[in-house]
Amino acid sequence: MGATKKLGAAELLYLRAEQMGLKPCWITPHGLFVITTESGEHYIHDARSALNSHVGISLARNKHLTRLILERHNLPNIPFARPKTLEEATAFLHAQQKIIVKPVRGLGAHDIRIVEHTDQLAGLQVSKYIFERYIAGREFRYLVLNDTTIGVHESEYGVSVEADRMLRRISYPAVEWDPILMELSARVAHVLGLKFAAVDYLVDEHGKAHILEVNTTPGLKWFHAPTSGPSVDVAYHLLNALLTETTIEQPTEDGVIV
Repeated sequence: MGATKKLGAAELLYLRAEQMGLKPCWITPHGLFVITTESGEHYIHDARSALNSHVGISLARNKHLTRLILERHNLPNIPFARPKTLEEATAFLHAQQKIIVKPVRGLGAHDIRIVEHTDQLAGLQVSKYIFERYIAGREFRYLVLNDTTIGVHESEYGVSVEADRMLRRISYPAVEWDPILMELSARVAHVLGLKFAAVDYLVDEHGKAHILEVNTTPGLKWFHAPTSGPSVDVAYHLLNALLTETTIEQPTEDGVIV
């Protein structure tokens, strides 16, 4: 399924359900719809996948809990701290020299700041944030469904995370996916109890990958209509998994899942 217009996740799923002959029906405008089959009603929501448990979603949404679990399983984490006081925050900054400060339950790039000097911490309610070492590198997203990678793209930002950015999503064919990161992504999803998730990585100048974050409601539009590279019909695979829980198809001979 090709797409040029970058629709929201709900619209993409709804249109794909119509194309699959599933006769979806909106419950709320552009957010929740229902598909009725012989086994009953299936509710599809753009912000919460029925494939993931409430516990898994809660763990992934809390950046601090995610870091603790990654650390527990010796996965490639980023040095982090959850300071309770300005003194603890300052000590972490001095140890790391340059850090990124994120809301513990933040979404997207909202309220993310790069900090290099102690005066940048002034007035910050540090207990609401997680502090992480700043690592420069390329950012990749591995999309996992039922332990299998179904799409990979690179995010290119024009400027700092603190500013409005020109975002480009470069999609890669399956033959170019890193098998180590594919296996790692499946493991991360499994550890957090997730069947559908995006695992984001920072790959530094030495080629070492660090887990940036785990997202349980990744945007579908950039996989359907990337800036460049092959499109991936995530909506079809997700609906198929939701309704049948069958194994997904493997890449075709040309290395692209369509």
